[in-house]
Amino acid sequence: MRNAIREKLLAAIPELKDVFEPHSAEESSPKPYAIVLQGEDSEESPWIGFRRIVEIWPYVSRSTFEKVDSLEKKIISALDKQMLTTETGEVFSCVYLGSSGQDVVDEEWDAITRGMQFAVMALQPVGTDGQITSDPWVPALADWTTSVIDNNWTVYNGYWPIGYVRPSVMWRVTNVDVKALSFSSYQVTKRFTAHVLGNEKQPEHSAVFSLVAALGSAIKIPFDLADRRYLTVVDPKANIGADGLREGQITVTLSRMVARPQEDVPLIRSVSYKPNIK
Repeated sequence: MRNAIREKLLAAIPELKDVFEPHSAEESSPKPYAIVLQGEDSEESPWIGFRRIVEIWPYVSRSTFEKVDSLEKKIISALDKQMLTTETGEVFSCVYLGSSGQDVVDEEWDAITRGMQFAVMALQPVGTDGQITSDPWVPALADWTTSVIDNNWTVYNGYWPIGYVRPSVMWRVTNVDVKALSFSSYQVTKRFTAHVLGNEKQPEHSAVFSLVAALGSAIKIPFDLADRRYLTVVDPKANIGADGLREGQITVTLSRMVARPQEDVPLIRSVSYKPNIK
């Protein structure tokens, strides 16, 4: 992971002389350069994997912090919300969190620097291909999403698969409820969450607005067109400020009525009775 970040920075920022681990940089190292500090991992969720805090310290010759500001912007552009791949094929993305402290003057090394924090979201294999099709509601919602969103978007079911791409949408089921309506029917209700990950050309917020508006006007979405069965759309909501990778920005409830299966019983062939029983 550290090496993938190093290669990305060197490729995106030609002026960087090198990207070091903390123990590798020296006083005589040519500037500007960057140092990558790797923190501890924390478990997140089955659809993400784990979260790690990484600090990047750009070092420039002691002059003006405007040079640090310029290098900081280039580092953010190179890493923030970008997909990186390790040598072993693991995929992760970096999200810029902000500065890790105040400006620093390193008199011993005749340099100035500033810490930058990134949250690294890394995916782990979970034993499937990333598409949940055993629940027919999930692919039905994914198919509907594909029909209303720009064709540059990829739609996933259940969790983020290794090698996922941006821009993309991932739907997952968060709650299921069954309510009896009568002896012959019951209502199934499922709550879904959509995680929307955009890029520079396809912003997240635009896709969130488009999907919520489409859900609000859809009323129903196709479930089985051959049998004219649909899923009713209830209470679509969006939270623009939510983390697209971890939390998801859209929630919606889908419901449908289901007939209870009728048991086969012997038919009554005849009925006899006596009108006057004493």
